[in-house]
Amino acid sequence: MLTNMDLPDDLAAEWFDAIPQRISSRRFDGVRPAPEVLDRLEWTSQRLSASADHARAVLVREAPPEVFTGLVGSYGKIEGAPALAAFIGPEDAGLEVGYVGEGVVLQATAAGLDSVWIAAAFDAQRAGRLADLRDGERVHAIAALGHAAKRIGSGERLMRAMVRARHRLPLDTIAPGHAGWPEWAREAASAVRLAPSGGNRQPWRLRIDGDALVITKAEKLYWTATLDFGIAVLHAELGAAHAGVTGRWVVGDGAEVARFVPGS
Repeated sequence: MLTNMDLPDDLAAEWFDAIPQRISSRRFDGVRPAPEVLDRLEWTSQRLSASADHARAVLVREAPPEVFTGLVGSYGKIEGAPALAAFIGPEDAGLEVGYVGEGVVLQATAAGLDSVWIAAAFDAQRAGRLADLRDGERVHAIAALGHAAKRIGSGERLMRAMVRARHRLPLDTIAPGHAGWPEWAREAASAVRLAPSGGNRQPWRLRIDGDALVITKAEKLYWTATLDFGIAVLHAELGAAHAGVTGRWVVGDGAEVARFVPGS
């Protein structure tokens, strides 16, 4: 499920520039972001939600610490995050939820905030109450928001090592044959390569089919992969827009996630 949303032209360049700047942070300094920063982030969340049919984002300006659970006990727990964004939709809306959520995360990065996607280690019931869920919705994921602590502890270093926070597969692996692709498709592939994913597993592969750029599934998937495909879709669209190309998405089935058709 993915609506062809109108990517905000005034934000596309800002978000594209934010892609290489972001790294997941699990330990924050507890300082609340400036009101004008949160205002801008809330405006972005509302704008994205209004343009989507099946997904929405809700900014929570004061995040209760209890919403952030550890993976096992306190292991992997988020510390000191003053705010969060909840990413919401029906059960089958993971692709669109990932797209909308990553827009919010990139806007936060552009505004100077640090963040981390959280799809498992959070209290879903508490997050749902904070987001005022509607019938048929659930919170697919949240993002902790704030300013990263200047010094990270051993737990943070261990988590970054476990998920290989800065590791990325070679572009030749993500997009075989990319050297012969049009410039816009190469830009899209490079942007997808930097997209965050669960455990940094990068569950996508890209190929050209006629005039279209196709995102396909890698062999080994995991239960949050659909969210990550939505993130990749936005990154691909931002890369293409950076090269001056717009188009529309056609959702696939089976191994094909979606294809970007230029000029449609």
